[in-house]
Amino acid sequence: MSQINLERKIMRSKQLFLFLLIVVCCITQFVTAKEFIIGADISALTVYEKSGVIYRENNEPNDLIAILKNNGFNTIRLRLFVKPNNEGIVTNNLPYTLKLAKRAKAGGMKLLLDLHYSDTWADPRQQTKPKAWEKMGFEELKQTVQSYTASVIEAFKKENVLPDIVQIGNEVTPGMLWPDGKVTEEYDTDAQWGKFASLLKAGIAGVRSAAPDANLKIMIQIDRGGTKGVSKWFFDNLNKHQVPYDIIGTSFYPMWGHGTIENLRENLNYIATELKKDVMIVETGYPYAMSKWYEQYENPAKMPLPLTPQGQYDMLYAITKAVLETPDNHGYGVCYWAPESVTIPKHTWLEGTSAVFDSKGNALPGIRAFKDAADSAVEKGK
Repeated sequence: MSQINLERKIMRSKQLFLFLLIVVCCITQFVTAKEFIIGADISALTVYEKSGVIYRENNEPNDLIAILKNNGFNTIRLRLFVKPNNEGIVTNNLPYTLKLAKRAKAGGMKLLLDLHYSDTWADPRQQTKPKAWEKMGFEELKQTVQSYTASVIEAFKKENVLPDIVQIGNEVTPGMLWPDGKVTEEYDTDAQWGKFASLLKAGIAGVRSAAPDANLKIMIQIDRGGTKGVSKWFFDNLNKHQVPYDIIGTSFYPMWGHGTIENLRENLNYIATELKKDVMIVETGYPYAMSKWYEQYENPAKMPLPLTPQGQYDMLYAITKAVLETPDNHGYGVCYWAPESVTIPKHTWLEGTSAVFDSKGNALPGIRAFKDAADSAVEKGK
C-alpha cells in the first residue's frame, strides 16, 4: 500500500471515529436531558367549569388545558382524596381524578399525581386519616397504605393514564396519617420517624408493585421552600431511615412567610449540593390584586412585590429563574397551585385574586412568566 493510500485510510478512520463520537454524544444528551417541568395544579377545574366559568386567551374562549399548553405548560398536577365529602372543591375522588387525567394526557401533558391519604386537605396544619382507616392498628394501616396506593396506580394504568410522577403525601413536613406518622415537635423522636418512614415506604412499594416496568418518579413534598433548616431537618431524618425517593418537592408562597427569593435560592442550592437531589417548587402562587382577605389578615405593605398583574408576573418569573439556576441541573421545575381559581358561587379562594385569569376568565400576563423565564435561560445557554 502506497504512503498516500495509507494516509487516506487513516484520515477516513479518524473522520469515522469523530462522526461516531458526535453521534454518541448527541444520543447521550438526548437520553439524559430532562424536560424542565412547567406545571399547573388544576384539581378543581371540573367544579369551576360546572359553575359556568369560561376561560379565555386574548378574549377568545378556549379549553383551559389548551391555554396552559399554549403558554409553555407541560405538566398537570392532580390531587386525590380517599373518600371526599364533595363539599366545595373537596371533590377529587378516583373517578373524578381519572377523568381529569385523561383530559390532561389527551392535551399533551405529563401527569403528577398528588396522593393526600386523607378524605380532605392534608397539609402542615392537618394530616387526618381517612375515616375508614381511623381504627386500624399500625401494621394494618401500613398494609392499607400499600394496597390502596397499588389499587390507585392500577386504575390509572388500566385507563392508560399512568402518572409520570407520584407524590407520596401532601406537604408532609409534620408527617402524615396522624397520630401514627406524626413528627411535629412533640413527636420528633426516632421511633416516630421510623413509623412515618414505614408509611412512606408502604406508599412507594404500592406504586412500584402496580407499575414495576414504568419509570415513575417518586416525589416527597414539604412546605416552606425558603427555609434551608427545615429541608435539612426533614430529609436528614428521612435519609436516616432509608426512604427511597427521586424528587424533592417543596411549596413556596412568598406572601405567607416562606421566605425571600434569596432564601429560596439558598435552600435550592443546599438540596442540590448537599442532598444531591432534583428539586421542584411543586406549589406556588402570588395574587394579582388586593382582596378583603389580605386587608383583614395580612399586612399588604409586607408583600414582596405589588399585588398587581405585573407584580404577579415578576414574582413568578423570579421563582422560575431561581429554580432554573439551581446547581448541577437539579432544578426540576415549578408548578402553580390553582391557576383556575376565579371566584365561583359557594367557593372563593382569595376572592379569585390568586388565579392567573381575571374575574372574567381572561388570561393574565402571569400565565406566561414560567415559559418566559425558561426561554430566557435557554437563550443564555443554560
